[in-house]
Parts: sequence; C-alpha cells; structure tokens
Amino acid sequence: MPKTRGARRREQRARHATAPSASAGMRLPWGKITLGVAALLGVAGIAFVAITGAGSSTVDPQLEALARETSGGEVRVLQGSAHTVYHSDALPTSNEPRADGRPTLVWFSGTWCHFCERMDPFAWETASDFGDRVVFLEKSIDHDRGAASRFGVRGTPTFVLLDARGRELARFFYQADRSSFASTIEAALARVGVG
Repeated sequence: MPKTRGARRREQRARHATAPSASAGMRLPWGKITLGVAALLGVAGIAFVAITGAGSSTVDPQLEALARETSGGEVRVLQGSAHTVYHSDALPTSNEPRADGRPTLVWFSGTWCHFCERMDPFAWETASDFGDRVVFLEKSIDHDRGAASRFGVRGTPTFVLLDARGRELARFFYQADRSSFASTIEAALARVGVG
C-alpha cells in the first residue's frame, strides 16, 4: 500500500532527527559568536552613519530667527541626517484658539527628510511674505507624533492650513521652488477666504 504524504514526511523527519550532524560532538561557542555578530553590527552602524552623513544638517541662524518670527514664539532646533527642523510646540486648538484669528500653516517635516531640506532655501522666506495673513510654523513628526497622528500626516513634507481653532482648512505637499510654494499658499488662503 502506498504511503500517504503525511506518513512520508513523518518518516523523513524521523530519519533527519537521528542522522548525525556535521558538527556532532562539537559545541559551538555561542558567547563568542554573539560577540562577533554584535561587533559586526556596530561596524555596520558606523559605516551607515558615515555613508549617509547622519548629523550633517546645519543650523542657519537667519532661518532660526525667521522661524521664531513667523511662528510667533519659541522653536527647538532639531538637527538630523538631512534637515534641520525649527520645531514649534504651538498649535491652535478649540480650547486655546489664536486670539488674533489668523490661520496657521503647519509644515510637518523630519530631520531625515531630504525633500524638506530642498525647500529650506525658500520655504521660510516665502512663508514670511504671508506673515500678515498667516502664522507659519514647523513641526517634527518624530517629536510631536500626536499632532502628526491628529492630522493624518503620512509623509513629509506635508503642509496643513488650520483655522484659528485648529481645524484643518487645506493641505498640500512638496513644492519645488519659491514661486510654486507662494502660489500654493495663496491658493489655499483664497480657497478658505483669507484675503
């Protein structure tokens, strides 16, 4: 009578379990192996940092001053592998609305965001041109995961326009140059009636 597939598998397992292994009688030095693997991972981590340039973003004192001015408050400077984030903790909420009634444009970014870094040469200056109509601030999604989650931010850069009570009015993403960024801000403000 032919054997069933299950019977053949059980037979193979039994033969394998009783067959002598190539290392029979040898004990592996697991402590040394573990130490060797840890050393290799450490070297790989150092190589990764050297190759990717982690920690290579720089603080621009002019951008830092502009960030403080446009956000209307304090900022934390967060440096990373690609981008320096001028992080603000201020966000309007229904419990703490903006007293002046102005909307807030929030730039959700990350210290590892290369597209955010590409926008640095023009983002802050462009946003400051709208300073009489909108407050502009930057949020690191790694340092304020709650805000990123609240607004469903799935990638960076993401720009979210909020009303004075913190409700989302408009949203847009990466802009390649100053003029497209300015026209996108202008269109978002016009769409919600902020002249």
